Amino acid sequence: MERGRTPEYLLASSAACQGQGGGDLALELGSLCFISQTMLIDLVNLLLLAVYVSSLLIAACKREFRVVRARELPFPCAVASPCCALLGIACVCLGLGAWGSSPHGALLFFVRGFVWVSLSVSLVVRPTRLSGALAVAWWAVDAVLITANCLEKTVTGGNLGVLDVMSWAVGFLLLLSAIRVYRSLAAGDGGGAESEPLLAAGGGERRAAFGEAGVFSRLTFTWMDSLLRLGYSKPLGLGDIPPLDADDAAAEACRKFLGEWHRRRGESHKTSNLVLRVLAECHKKELLLTALYTLLRTLSFAASPVMLYCFVSYSDRQEKERDLGTGAALVAGLLAMKLVESLSQRHWFFGSRRLGMRMRSALMAAVFEKQLRLSSEGRGRHSSGEIANYIAVDAYRLGEFPYWLHLGWSMPVQLVLAIALLFWIVGAGALPALAPVAICGVLNVPFARMLQQYQSRFMQAQDERQRATAEVLHSMKIVKLQSWEDKFRATVQRLRDAEVRWLGETQLKKAYGSALYWVSPTVISAVVLAGTAAVQSAPLDAGVVFTVLATMRVVSEPMRMLPEVMSVMIQVKVSLDRIGKFLTEDEFQDDAVDRAPASDRSCLDVHHGVFSWEPSKGTATLKDINITATHGQKIAVCGPVGAGKSSLLCATLGEIPRMSGSVRGREWLGGLCVPDVVDPERYGARQHPLREADEEFGVREGPQVLRAGQGHGELPARRPDGDRAEGPQHERRAEAEDPARKGRLQRRRRLPPRRPFQRRRRAHRRHPLQ
Repeated sequence: MERGRTPEYLLASSAACQGQGGGDLALELGSLCFISQTMLIDLVNLLLLAVYVSSLLIAACKREFRVVRARELPFPCAVASPCCALLGIACVCLGLGAWGSSPHGALLFFVRGFVWVSLSVSLVVRPTRLSGALAVAWWAVDAVLITANCLEKTVTGGNLGVLDVMSWAVGFLLLLSAIRVYRSLAAGDGGGAESEPLLAAGGGERRAAFGEAGVFSRLTFTWMDSLLRLGYSKPLGLGDIPPLDADDAAAEACRKFLGEWHRRRGESHKTSNLVLRVLAECHKKELLLTALYTLLRTLSFAASPVMLYCFVSYSDRQEKERDLGTGAALVAGLLAMKLVESLSQRHWFFGSRRLGMRMRSALMAAVFEKQLRLSSEGRGRHSSGEIANYIAVDAYRLGEFPYWLHLGWSMPVQLVLAIALLFWIVGAGALPALAPVAICGVLNVPFARMLQQYQSRFMQAQDERQRATAEVLHSMKIVKLQSWEDKFRATVQRLRDAEVRWLGETQLKKAYGSALYWVSPTVISAVVLAGTAAVQSAPLDAGVVFTVLATMRVVSEPMRMLPEVMSVMIQVKVSLDRIGKFLTEDEFQDDAVDRAPASDRSCLDVHHGVFSWEPSKGTATLKDINITATHGQKIAVCGPVGAGKSSLLCATLGEIPRMSGSVRGREWLGGLCVPDVVDPERYGARQHPLREADEEFGVREGPQVLRAGQGHGELPARRPDGDRAEGPQHERRAEAEDPARKGRLQRRRRLPPRRPFQRRRRAHRRHPLQ
């Protein structure tokens, strides 16, 4: 290469700026037209630069000149500014190199370099809204002109140089920067710190950032920019987190799930996979959308070996046979494919996690609602430890279910596409590769069955250990009194050892499956290359070998993920069956207690009541019960252990099934089966008499609130002041110190103790009880 000449592969316009003699400008019509286009772009840039500099001078006269700090700079501007500076330096260097041969062409390079450097400065220096608006207009116009110039040369078959391609890419960054800054200006944020208030406004209604985001913002996840910018400036607090969208709230998810659940239960008595079918019906749109993202990601990822084969084939051509249009098309195809793969994969991950959050919240809320209305027989079959496992383990596992569900069908599709690609590349040489694939598929069947069996036994062992632990903790006072610690510790340890044993078996089978599938891609690639060499169906050149190796990367992901996918799907199947069995249990009947009219003087009226804890067996627990209680009357139910005092109280609340007779009553909350386990003096709770349920909560919500309060007696006693009294002692003390409520119907499982009373109070209270 001669000294002082610009390389032709750097700039397509070098031939137009240099004649054959090396110093004169070419006067051909096409070259003159091209020079006019580039000169027009340079003139427009100089004009817009002059207007921008004028706004800077006005800002300087008003003493408003400032530079945007690096952390306040939007991401597109932070990327585009150094790129513009580097492109300007490259233009200046090219101008210095072409000065000796073509001074006019060198001058054009100097002008372009000055323009690019000025664009780099404008991305950082925006002191006022006027200068920001002018800079945005400049960036957008420059990007449009550069794009139009490059497209015109591409369509007409002109020579598109490296510098033109670089200018086109930087113009795209300028366009993104213009869109980002324009949105900030339109939102009233000038992009500087002076627009930020000194005191944060409070009391306003916060809005969901995702719910109000546009299409482009959701596509590029720019709706998180404000939160990320705030987290960069200070530690985030709970008030800084934007609220959830209305569709993501647990109440909305539970409402949709329970509505569809009751509809399907009413239409059909089939309970097999009912939870899965209800979830699919409630979230079918989200499932289909995430499936589309998964399909796009699978197709774009499986097409990567094809792009590699095309690139290698293009590079193997002679230099005269290489077409610039074909090369540009390959580069554009590669960029488009990777862009689709990246965006679809991220939206697949985000959409799957978001959908899983909705499913998990719906099932957690549904299990809790079911626990409040669970019948007596259901409570006998499902302990509190098992119900806690339904929420903490089974329902929580649904958070990752959509992601693994889409992996379950996309990985076989990806494997089939990879095998088809092998046949397209090497032909009959890929036939031997079907043998190891088939062997791996056959060996997966017994592993899947064993995994499902071990997972079920592991969950059963976990439930037994939770049940035993809960019973021991609930009866810790008796265990300590009888010195049974060692025996119960040995029992819990035995159950824990069984749980660990089944967990170890499950993890061991997972390890076997993972090892099998990790080795399979290496075996398949070796078999493919050996088969190709034996059959001689394709030449083993660089294109074939590299493409086969790239295809093995496509094959390795399904072979590696399929065992884990099957393991997770088995766990989800077991969890869904457990939750479905719990949700189909019998509930308390809403008409168990008939509502008395407000004019009726009797607060409770039981007439010839027959009740049974096990109505399926036909054995009556209470027979021929007749009780009438008026407003303000106090009734003491006495009897030995096992006489049915607690059953009678449960019968008046509708918690025990009624076989015959009638029960009428007004729904009360004050003193009605709500254990007073919180000491108001130590914990700050206020024991005020509550109003009637029909006045404050309504007919349906009253019994739910009452039954929700039953669990408080099982909570461990909190002793902030070092008091060693046990939970029941605190309860009896609170009952003893609490004076009788005036005019309230109270139902207690035991009489209040008399020892903590003073003599006057004891005598005053003993008289009405007698």
